[in-house]
Amino acid sequence: MSEHGTDSGPRTVLLLDEMAEDEAGEHCDGLMGVPAADQRAELVVSFPEDVTDRLDFSSLSGGRQPTKRGIVTVGETMQAAGAGRPDFTDPLVEQTVADPTDLQQLGEVVSQFCSVWDDAGYDIVVCFDSLTDLLAANDPAVVFQFCHVLSGRLESVGAVAHFHLDPNAHSQQLQLTFEQMFDETLVEEIDVEHLVPGGSSRASDADVARETETVELDDPDETPAANDDAAGDSAPAARQSGEASDDDIADALPD
Repeated sequence: MSEHGTDSGPRTVLLLDEMAEDEAGEHCDGLMGVPAADQRAELVVSFPEDVTDRLDFSSLSGGRQPTKRGIVTVGETMQAAGAGRPDFTDPLVEQTVADPTDLQQLGEVVSQFCSVWDDAGYDIVVCFDSLTDLLAANDPAVVFQFCHVLSGRLESVGAVAHFHLDPNAHSQQLQLTFEQMFDETLVEEIDVEHLVPGGSSRASDADVARETETVELDDPDETPAANDDAAGDSAPAARQSGEASDDDIADALPD
């Protein structure tokens, strides 16, 4: 992380996002603009809905002008076929992960951006859009483990990261379970006028104890991936501080 650093606010945020696909949220834009522009490197992890979709860099900026900007596109897209090794000396960098169930590769790609930018002294901000898309392709227990390891990696480079989740697509139990992994929970709603925490900010310990006493990570609104071994895993303990290396990511995530 740059010597300029960022403030002591939350490093990881769960963003409960009820916005339409073509609407920009103020929380997302505000979280991405925390560090000074001349020291900022922005990374967006995106899941396009259509094979022909290509996320335009100009649509990410919201008027911001970071020094570095990157995007990781997850899924079978037109750009995935011709993607090569990224050139991190460029101000705009694209990388693809064709298989949304390959969480090991996804973690390694994000970690590579973090390593290069951290070594160069940038303040890193990350938008992961979205956990709902990731949960559509993977078992919830596997996604929980992935987020646990990835959050540790992002923390190790001082990144400020937020993860979108559609609260209407998942059970309250699953939402509360994932909330405990993050420093703060915000709500992105239509016609948000101010950048303030939403009404369902992070649940208290008592709330979680009551709601998750017998919680299972299986999401009734999603079809589990065909991974019986992974589905049987219990959720890991809440994220602990400390650096997660690239090898940790490879070891922790399923083959």
